[in-house]
Amino acid sequence: MQGLLDLKAATPFETAAARVIGSGADPEFRTITIDKGTRDGLRADMAVISPAGVVGRVLMPTARAAKVQLIIDRDAAAGVVIERSRAGGVVSGVGSADALAFKAGLIQLDYVPGSADVKKGDRVITSGIDGIYPKGLAVGEIQSTERVAGEWRIRLKPAVDFSSLESVLVVLQAPGPPENVKPATDGAP
Repeated sequence: MQGLLDLKAATPFETAAARVIGSGADPEFRTITIDKGTRDGLRADMAVISPAGVVGRVLMPTARAAKVQLIIDRDAAAGVVIERSRAGGVVSGVGSADALAFKAGLIQLDYVPGSADVKKGDRVITSGIDGIYPKGLAVGEIQSTERVAGEWRIRLKPAVDFSSLESVLVVLQAPGPPENVKPATDGAP
């Protein structure tokens, strides 16, 4: 709990603390339920974090609770960068079709060019480009790499231990676009 309070104090954006009150029964769709909802200001697509890193995003908030899609869910995704080399990509969960990675609780990192500098042990963080997760949050650590058809096939160990997750923070203030991305204009002055 102290780690959660320290994270809340250290984050530059508005957050709400929540307790985990349930988890999804289907191993293919990895979700948790938290004890905060729309009456607490939660909306769909708000980031959910812990002191260790990214947990997931709010999917379906009700007045008093919300379902959270975990980053390890096969349909989850987040824009990320490899912290050391700054190579970008997209992290997502794996389904049971990849039985070894699924059983080991690993997630995958895709769309990293084969020319990128990638090493086992590299830390992967959010890029902020997806508009959901604030920039710089821990996502995981590279466990294995393999080049396939000119791209890297990368597996990560998530930063968060989902089996012992009890409390989280929901990011109430959506992050703005990254500093190096200019908003699109329609040609009007």
